[in-house]
Amino acid sequence: MLRDLHIENLALIDDLWLEFDSGLSVLTGETGTGKTVLLSALELVMGGRGDSGSIAPDSASAKVQAVFDSNNAASKLGDDNSANDDSAEIIVSRTMNTSGRTRVLLNGELSTVGALQKQVGCLIDLHGQHDHQALLSPARHIEYLDRWASASVQPLHDAYVASREQWQESREELSQVQVLIAQSAEQSEAGRIALAEIERIDPHPGEDDALRASLPTLQNSEQIAELMGQAQHALRGEKAALDNLYSLDVALEQVITFDHSATEMREAAREARGMLEGLADLIGDYLASIEHDPRALEEAFERLSMLEGLAKRYGPTLDAVFARRDHLLSVVDVGENSEIRLQEAQRAEEKAQKQLRDAAEALSKARHVAAADFITQLSNAAKDLELGKVRFDVDFKELPFEQWTAAGSNHIEILYAPAPAMPARPLAKIASGGEISRVMLALKSVLGSADNTAILVFDEVDAGIGGATGLAIGAKLKNLAQTHQVIVVTHLAQVAVYADHHFKVSKEIDGDTVKTRVATLSGTERTAEIARMLSGSDSETALQHATELLQNALNG
Repeated sequence: MLRDLHIENLALIDDLWLEFDSGLSVLTGETGTGKTVLLSALELVMGGRGDSGSIAPDSASAKVQAVFDSNNAASKLGDDNSANDDSAEIIVSRTMNTSGRTRVLLNGELSTVGALQKQVGCLIDLHGQHDHQALLSPARHIEYLDRWASASVQPLHDAYVASREQWQESREELSQVQVLIAQSAEQSEAGRIALAEIERIDPHPGEDDALRASLPTLQNSEQIAELMGQAQHALRGEKAALDNLYSLDVALEQVITFDHSATEMREAAREARGMLEGLADLIGDYLASIEHDPRALEEAFERLSMLEGLAKRYGPTLDAVFARRDHLLSVVDVGENSEIRLQEAQRAEEKAQKQLRDAAEALSKARHVAAADFITQLSNAAKDLELGKVRFDVDFKELPFEQWTAAGSNHIEILYAPAPAMPARPLAKIASGGEISRVMLALKSVLGSADNTAILVFDEVDAGIGGATGLAIGAKLKNLAQTHQVIVVTHLAQVAVYADHHFKVSKEIDGDTVKTRVATLSGTERTAEIARMLSGSDSETALQHATELLQNALNG
C-alpha cells in the first residue's frame, strides 16, 4: 500500500506531501491543475523514465519520495499490525536534475532505476490513457491471458522458454558444424600444411618473450664473466673484503677480553662477513653457469626467427598462432569425422526441437483451458459496468514453427461482441470510447484480482462516460478497493462519490507564479466539489443533487 508521497519541484508542484490510506482515493479538480503530475510522480518511483523537462522552472532538480507497505496480503486484509512493521516498508527517493541524471535511494541505500522497477513496479498497476492503445493491440493480449492464469501457465511458459533457448543453442551448434565442414572442404589441404608447420616448430606459450630476454646475456657472456670475476676477486682475492673482515673479527675478539661492550660490534662484523660470504657463493654459482657458446647464441636467434615467422604467417602474435592451431585442428577433425559430427549435431537439434514442440503444445493447452474461465470473468466484470449482455471470446491461432517467439506458438486476440447475437470482433473495431474505457476497467479488475497487485491506479478511466454508467464504474472501483488500494483521477462526479478519501487538486496563483495545491475534502467541502463537478456551480440544486449522490453511494 502507498502510505506517503512527497513531491518537490515537479511541474507546477513546489512542495507537496500526501498521505494515502487503504480503500478508494479519488483526485478531482479542473483540467490543467496538475492531477496527472501526481501520477507522473508515481511513475518515477516505479522506475519509469524521467523527463528533465518536467522539472519546475528555475529549479535545478526535482525529487519524489514515497513510502510503501510491501506486506500486500496483510495490507489488503486490513491487518493493522502489518502497517506498523518497519521491515515491511519500502522507502523510495528519486532525484532528477536538469542534465537528465537520476539519483535513486531505496531504503536509504544508493540504488538503480532497474531496482525500482523490480521492487516497486510490481506493487502498482498504473493505467493511463495510453493503455487504451495497449488494449487495442493484439500483441498485448497474450500477456493479459498469461498474467491472469499465471499459476497454471507461468511454469509451462518458463519450461517453453528454457526449451527454446536449448533449441537455439543446438541450432547454432549445427550451423557451426556445417560451416566447419564447408571450411574443411575448401581449406583441408592448406590447413593440413599450416598445422604441420606449427606442430613441427612446436612453439610454447611465452617462448618468444623468454628468448628475447635471454639474448643480451648470450651476446655479452664474455664481458659478464669478466665483470663477475672482478666482483669475486673483490670479495675473495688476496687481502680482499672477506680477508679484511676476518682480521676485523680477530681484532674485536681481542678487544672483548678487555671490554665486553665490544661484543655487539663483533656480532655485527660476523653478520656482515656471513652476508658477504653468501654473496661470494652466489657470484661463484653465476660464474659457473656462464658459458660463452657462440652456437647457443646462434640457436637462440634461429629459434626466435622460426617463432617470429610463425607469428607473421599465422599470428600476428604467438598466442594467435595457438588459436589458429586450435581452429585448424577443429577443421581437420570435422573434415575427418564430418559425417559423424554432422549426424550428432542434427540429432541434438532434432531432439531439442521435439522438446520445444512438446513444451509449446503443453503451454498452448494450458492457455486454451485458462481462456474459458478468463472470458467468463471478463464478461461478468463488464456486465457490472453497464455494458449489458456483452460477450468476449479468445481467438487462438497456431503460428508456423518459424514464427514462434519467446511468448510461445500462439497468436492470441481477445474478441468482443456487444450483444449475444452479434459476432465477436477485434477490440480495435469497438467504436465507442466509453466502451473501450469500460472494457479496460473490466480487464484491470479481473487481472488485479488474479495477480494480487497491491495498488491499482487509474487516470480518467471514465473518459467518454456519464450518468448511470459512471455510477456503475464508481461502484466497480469501490468493489475493487475492498481487496486493493485504488487511486483514481476523475472528472466524473458519479465516480468521485464512491471515494473513501477525496483529494481536490487546484491552482494557486501568486503574481507570476502558478502552483499546484492539494486539499483533503470532507463534509460540506466535499459536497461542494461534487456539485461543481455536476454542474460547474455550488447552487442549491447542485448541492442537493450532490448530497443525494453521496448518500446513495454510501448506502449502496
